Amino acid sequence: MKAKTFLTVVVEKTGTGFSAYAKEVDGLITVGDNLTELKQNFNEVLGHHVAYLREKDDSISIADFSVNYVLDLEQFFDYFNVINKSAFAEQYAGINQSLFRQYTKKLAPLSDEKLVQISRGLHKLADELNNLTFT
Repeated sequence: MKAKTFLTVVVEKTGTGFSAYAKEVDGLITVGDNLTELKQNFNEVLGHHVAYLREKDDSISIADFSVNYVLDLEQFFDYFNVINKSAFAEQYAGINQSLFRQYTKKLAPLSDEKLVQISRGLHKLADELNNLTFT
């Protein structure tokens, strides 16, 4: 079994939407008006890259890649501005509201440990939302 190639795709907010690039592979870049379009466009770019690689080795496929999209904390909460930062900080991340606002505005240094804590909180929120059904 072939090992997956992991790609870290850095997403950045632009004046007209978003841009993204893969840290590990030069030339894998794209843009989109929103995050959904950006991901679709990146998958298309990755597909072209795989087609190019197939010219050298026909055993490669898009399934051989694992893509992890990373977004700056401030940009995330600007984009998902419907999330109340203060409520999220206390209920899901377990972080003081004032300190959390400083993190999201880049006024306080953010450790890797705190990033993981925030990420876990976001995933917890997403899981709860995913498991809801309305009647």
